[in-house]
Amino acid sequence: MDDVILGAYVFTGERSAHSYHLNKMANSLRSAETRAQFQADEAGYMRAMGCSDHEIALVHRRDWKAMMEYGASIYLLLKIGAATGHPLPEIGAATGGMTVAEYQAKKAH
Repeated sequence: MDDVILGAYVFTGERSAHSYHLNKMANSLRSAETRAQFQADEAGYMRAMGCSDHEIALVHRRDWKAMMEYGASIYLLLKIGAATGHPLPEIGAATGGMTVAEYQAKKAH
């Protein structure tokens, strides 16, 4: 199976294993308590969750597309987005290489 289908990244077992710590950290952001800890010290929280410097940098830059390329689950990116104030349209637009206005126009059709 190709790992890119029509511009979308396929969340394979290999990608999942590669990005395990990033996805585990994102999944941990389900509770208000853990989101507050993350917001208080993103890098420290991520290090405690086993994230690498590269993963920390991806999140710090809010590089949604690079996180997807790295192997982050789109569903878990939404948890990071919620914790950092970045809504789905912004994340979707960034992963699709377009502006939010272009993304919303595309979704309207």
